[in-house]
Amino acid sequence: MGRILGEVKSDHLAKYPDEELLLRPFLQSFDVTWARRRRAFGSDLSVYFLKPEPHMERAFGFESEIITVCSPYATLQPRTIQAIERFISDAPALGRVDTMIAFLISEMDDPVSWVKQYMASNPESRLVATFRATDLRESRGDSWTVRNILSNQLYQRDLFDHRLPINSDYFFFGREGLIFDLHNAFKRSENQGLFGLRKTGKTSVFFKLQRIVESSKDGIFIYIDCKFPPIRSLRWDELLVRLATQLLAHVDMPASESESHAHASDFFIESLKRIGDETKIALVFDEIEYISPSPKGPLDKHWADDFIPFWQTIWYAQSVFGNLAVFIGGVNPTIVEQDLVGGAQNPLFGIVPHQYLSGLSIDEVRRMLRTLGRPMGLPFQEDAVEYMVERYGGHPLLTRIACSIVHKVMRGSERELPRTVTKEWLLQQERSIESELSFYCGHVVSELKLFYPDEYALLAEVVSGNLADVYELAVAPTFTAHLNNYGLLRRTDTGRPSLSIPVLEKFLQQSVARENGLQTVPAIQLAHERPDWLAKRVISINDNLEHLQEAIDRAGRPKLFGVNSYPESHKFFDVDVVATEQDFASFINTCNRCFVESIEVYGKSINNPKYFWDVVMSEYPELAHALRRIKVYRHHRVHVKLKGMAVEELSFFLTRDLNGRQPSTEPELWFLLQQCVLDDLLVGILIEIDRLT
Repeated sequence: MGRILGEVKSDHLAKYPDEELLLRPFLQSFDVTWARRRRAFGSDLSVYFLKPEPHMERAFGFESEIITVCSPYATLQPRTIQAIERFISDAPALGRVDTMIAFLISEMDDPVSWVKQYMASNPESRLVATFRATDLRESRGDSWTVRNILSNQLYQRDLFDHRLPINSDYFFFGREGLIFDLHNAFKRSENQGLFGLRKTGKTSVFFKLQRIVESSKDGIFIYIDCKFPPIRSLRWDELLVRLATQLLAHVDMPASESESHAHASDFFIESLKRIGDETKIALVFDEIEYISPSPKGPLDKHWADDFIPFWQTIWYAQSVFGNLAVFIGGVNPTIVEQDLVGGAQNPLFGIVPHQYLSGLSIDEVRRMLRTLGRPMGLPFQEDAVEYMVERYGGHPLLTRIACSIVHKVMRGSERELPRTVTKEWLLQQERSIESELSFYCGHVVSELKLFYPDEYALLAEVVSGNLADVYELAVAPTFTAHLNNYGLLRRTDTGRPSLSIPVLEKFLQQSVARENGLQTVPAIQLAHERPDWLAKRVISINDNLEHLQEAIDRAGRPKLFGVNSYPESHKFFDVDVVATEQDFASFINTCNRCFVESIEVYGKSINNPKYFWDVVMSEYPELAHALRRIKVYRHHRVHVKLKGMAVEELSFFLTRDLNGRQPSTEPELWFLLQQCVLDDLLVGILIEIDRLT
């Protein structure tokens, strides 16, 4: 049984005695150790510190005191959350209270819905568990009131489901040594490169460094996403003008008329001169491959010509001004390692020291799983932590998504949370978890395949077991250095090369088999698992399609279905597992009506009857490919006699989905086609989201 410390009673509660009734339900699980009336952002709020008892630590992972804010107003506004942020950042809370979670007591009729909506719009905000003041008063100190409210709110939120770069300290884990080195490089105006596989956290590291620089007012930090079309489509002089304009804007020095019409290089140099040597400047070029000469890359070929003059200008500026540092991020450091580019001296050669970003360490993974898992009711046993590191190589995205899937499965089980996650349980769920992860594995190696096909080909040989051709290359450090530094290649005790991330190795084995047309049908879902698989796949497609449409709106790109989402979504949620040809005909017709015809209907509504072909095919090619499969299969089931191009397309999709087998030889043909249709649709959606974001 908790207690209210004497100072809180004699000081704060003496002034606000009505609030003691709100605190009574918490006394079953917390001590009230501190209280003050605070004002911030135009709001007067009571602030308490609650110290959890041991059973709350076991249930929710609370180890520090919890800041608890009591709002006396009948409504909530964003400034209430802003006030909480300020209180946590100030003394005496700073370093004393839990940084992940806060409690909010509100007089609003439905504060839970308001906070839920706020957190949905701000997914990287800290957890705010919300209590309706009326419920606390009416509970009369019931011992389960607080625990039930916390369980309903905390156990429902998936803290692991972060797929975009982390832009908040609450969800950023590890990399302390790297951040320290990069910050020191910034303060010394030294260049740095950071390279690694996709989704290992390079952008999150740069965002973390940006927060440090901006909060400490150390200087100017400009982040450039080279993959962003308005960046990569610029010519070299246009990009220099953009950077110079941004630099001047940071110090409130708009460009003069004469400067804006000067040569781009002169304008850039003059901008640095106006800012002065005292201000530290960092230009951070992330996804450097997209503004680099690459004969394998399909986009913006002008960088084959523009690369040299652009970087010659940057290099010259650094030779004149000692306050300018360049940070470069990408998949592969080849661009800073080769001495010549297109027959000319590479301005980046020898001036950008670089390091690799591989997986998180076991200590960093343990901290992430503990910090995020325990408030969700998922304490990870030590053997489970070790399994996660071994299976996913410490890769941040793969580890997070795997944990997110664990949460979904646990929530759907009959046992209530909290529930300890063990290695034994993870092994039992390995197949279903990694079936979902296969899509994200494709993201991890996509740019390696696109820009560095030789290294991808080596991986393909390794996972295919074609080691006769690999050994000669694998023993050459210059060829395998990048793969080793990614933490992607390892050798067994006998010296056999293999991938160090088993889930990625499994994905590449299946991918390479498809690419080479091997007579290996993709792993088909087991019969008893199909209903559950189908339900999850439908939800994933629907949810990610919503994310795609939001990304399309933010990017100002052509819509898929108009103002609303796809029509007849209820019919898509009602599709059944396919067993017969008739089942498949019904299924594919539903998919066609939901996803293909709805786009065509929208096109006609804006007077473009060829909208699917003229717009969607060019704007969203991966999604369009998946939709084209639906269209072809549906056409085949409804119109038995196909002609010309339709016959060729049908043959193409069947060959790909069956890996060369004849349909007559596949005993579970119709379900396999259903699986391929849904899998490829989800992949197409995820790729388009990634391209837009």
